[in-house]
Amino acid sequence: MRARYAVAAAGCVATLLCACGGGLSTRAPIQPGLDVGSVQENEVRVEANPIAAGSSPEQVVSGFIRAAAASDDQYQVARSYLTSGPAAGWRPDTSVVIFSNDSELRVQQTGAGTVTATATATARVDGNGRYQELPADSTDEVTFRLERSSGEWRITALPDQFGTWLSESDFDRLYDPYRIYFLSTTQRRLVPDVRWFPLGTGLATRLARSLIAGVPDYLRGAVRSDVPTGTRLAVDSVTIDSGTATVDLTATRLATDPAQRQNLAAQFLATVTQAPGVSQVALQLEGADLQVPGTDSALRSLSVLGFTTPSDPAVKPLLRIGSTLVPVDPDEVGDPGERPPPPTTAAFPSLQPGWTYPALSADGKEVAAVSGDRGQLARWRGKTQVQLLTFGSLLTRPTYDLDGLLWVAGRDKGATRVWVLDTRSDPTITGKAAPQSVSVAWLADRRVVSLRVSPDGQRIAVVSTDAGGNAPRLDVAGVVRGSNDVPLSLAPPLSLAPTLTLVRDVVWVDDATLVALGRKNSGQVIRPWTVPLGGQVAAGPEIAGARTITTINGERGLIVTTDTGQVLIRAGSRWQPLGEGSDLLVAGR
Repeated sequence: MRARYAVAAAGCVATLLCACGGGLSTRAPIQPGLDVGSVQENEVRVEANPIAAGSSPEQVVSGFIRAAAASDDQYQVARSYLTSGPAAGWRPDTSVVIFSNDSELRVQQTGAGTVTATATATARVDGNGRYQELPADSTDEVTFRLERSSGEWRITALPDQFGTWLSESDFDRLYDPYRIYFLSTTQRRLVPDVRWFPLGTGLATRLARSLIAGVPDYLRGAVRSDVPTGTRLAVDSVTIDSGTATVDLTATRLATDPAQRQNLAAQFLATVTQAPGVSQVALQLEGADLQVPGTDSALRSLSVLGFTTPSDPAVKPLLRIGSTLVPVDPDEVGDPGERPPPPTTAAFPSLQPGWTYPALSADGKEVAAVSGDRGQLARWRGKTQVQLLTFGSLLTRPTYDLDGLLWVAGRDKGATRVWVLDTRSDPTITGKAAPQSVSVAWLADRRVVSLRVSPDGQRIAVVSTDAGGNAPRLDVAGVVRGSNDVPLSLAPPLSLAPTLTLVRDVVWVDDATLVALGRKNSGQVIRPWTVPLGGQVAAGPEIAGARTITTINGERGLIVTTDTGQVLIRAGSRWQPLGEGSDLLVAGR
């Protein structure tokens, strides 16, 4: 299944449809793309078969399910399979169950006037557009009641909360993923939440309503919305005229602070301009233009609102060759040609063989690593070791965020812990740079294998297992902060990739996509799997013995280390050795 993301551009707001993690910058969530006019509505039209006279109860149920996959926005043909009561009350967008293909759908009469439909489901989308991939071999079963109406069988009762059942190909044709944008709590930056909505009329309205509904649970406390609580659309829909989407809001207690109004405007601009044909947004309060400082009545540019596209730090990756850390040019990474010899003097520490899991800070000025027994964490600034800490066991690879915080997980006193160190503090002052525990209730009885902070610093991806090293789980959760932006806890998690039965490591390749090292069954070789925040996982080229993963340029720049000490870079469908190194340190990873 493909997964396309529509994103707003920073500068000349545009819409971009791209493959999940298709080599996007790892730091820039809002990228220039296709012109707004180039985004097309669904062009493939599918006509549903009308109900045939004399259809059996099984044929009626099967026909109803398949008719819901038509391109008819109002589902008129599908409603013809229902009597007037359920036809009026049926809401197709209540939920979507996705199955691999039509052969997976089984319909059987199970009693007088009852028919049961069963399918092997691969995913589900709820009424809010949240896509949930399901574990392998999941099944869904619903029972319909039918009666004769004018001599013909019709469905008289639908299961509670029944929406539609779609094959993967039909879902791919009828739905697309979109981003609902919220505000970072530490930077002037937008953070996306991914939702799936049907193509066709009303998309701009769905996007606006999803934004108005507020922050989802897994981001609560980590991001915010400057849309006031209690706000609603003043009219039933967002109107579009000559490329302008007018969002008319109810009169709520809207802040007069210029920055907050700009934040609200940026959220609507980035979110609603994903709708095809929308190039700008006009905000109103019950029919009156909403005044946003620095803009006219129509919002066109995120940069005018103070939201610029973040750039990658200009820090070269470091290749570990023996105990030496050698800067490498990202443009030359993967070049099999000769490299210059390692410098005799360098501004980097000598990492002796006993140190593993090295990491490089976002500014390139600090290196951290874990001891071979995974019981100590060391930090170096330049060539000088500034800290050697013993505070836990089974420590994971440390990871830096853009704010200068160093994250690591492990065990302490029989419990799983997540710690954060403020590397901006003077390590010589007792307590200033000490590890601080971050509360994560949902990791009780789990063992952390890997954790990585998102490019925006507001979310963290955590790979964990049960106490026996089984039942792997990949979760994403918001970082809840206290005073001075110090992390206090992680929000309830959003669980991803349940079909993976082994996960060794994970990395963010853009602000809405992860890549995990793992496999779906024990007979498979380890490989990277693209894991969107909403969508089906997709397999990359396999690589035997893959141990850790990082990236220098989104999904195109994936780099893995193996259990034989190789560093390999992705080259299309192959993996290519990266010189004579055993680790690659990428800034802010």
